Amino acid sequence: MTFQQLYYLLEVEKTGSFSKAAQNLFITQSTISNAVASLEKEVGNPIFIRGKKSLIPTQSGEDIIAHAKRICESHRYITAGEK
Repeated sequence: MTFQQLYYLLEVEKTGSFSKAAQNLFITQSTISNAVASLEKEVGNPIFIRGKKSLIPTQSGEDIIAHAKRICESHRYITAGEK
């Protein structure tokens, strides 16, 4: 698990779309999809229920997203002081 994967996950959660997240981050949709799939494999649970036009976090996904937010906020705080 990397910080980058967690940032990607949070962008997907924020936008509700792999495609929109990819656009916002200026990367390919497959990069986002692969990152989330890798996280799902690592944690052993799906993070999102994928509908035709929506992504809904699973219960496990909601927990993972909450932890990802705290981790990424801490990472931003720690690295903000580095110059």
